[in-house]
Amino acid sequence: MTDQKLKPEDLVLQATDYYYKSEFKEALKSLDKAIEIKPDFAEAWYNKGITYSVMGHVQDEINSYDNALEINPDYAEAWSNKASALGRAGRLDEALQSAEKAIELKPSFAVAWCNKGASLSGLERELEAVAAYDEAIRIQEYYLEAWFNKAVSLHNLDKLQGALKAYNRVLELHPNYQEAYYNRAGLYVKLEDLESAKSDLEKAIKLDSLYRERALEDESLKTLIS
Repeated sequence: MTDQKLKPEDLVLQATDYYYKSEFKEALKSLDKAIEIKPDFAEAWYNKGITYSVMGHVQDEINSYDNALEINPDYAEAWSNKASALGRAGRLDEALQSAEKAIELKPSFAVAWCNKGASLSGLERELEAVAAYDEAIRIQEYYLEAWFNKAVSLHNLDKLQGALKAYNRVLELHPNYQEAYYNRAGLYVKLEDLESAKSDLEKAIKLDSLYRERALEDESLKTLIS
């Protein structure tokens, strides 16, 4: 069946296939055809946003979610994803408002709570961010990103034991999470456990050699490089 004969819903499925094959430009073409046939197709606009996200086109991503929300103002997933995109664009107050709108529409939406936490953290409201991450984790116990972000916020607050517990949980869930090893190495330095710090730093570097360069630029970690 040619593209011209496909229904809008079929074109969205076709776009999804292209997306998972990392053929993002082709995915956008299929979504544009779906929207051309059915301009009020909120899901197609939403999927355009997701596609632009992986392409790194943040403003196009935001515009796509805005189009989806103009059609369906109660689209919680679009509000949540828009919050994430606005955060990446540095528009943190708007990001927080979008995350809160997603939560208002869907109170048990763990991703929206995590996006709220990220917005609050960006606004240097770390205690409130931790509370948002805790809610995300209450809803979804094994939510890796929420655990990691919680660890970072607690670390920023110098709540070292709480941060350590959260990093430990991250590494239970994902034993090869190099950023968690790197961050925990810095935390162990603060806790004056240099042996554990060195071990974690070595693990991070083994997983990704770029962490060696980062450590050499960090006064607290560069002495641990052998």
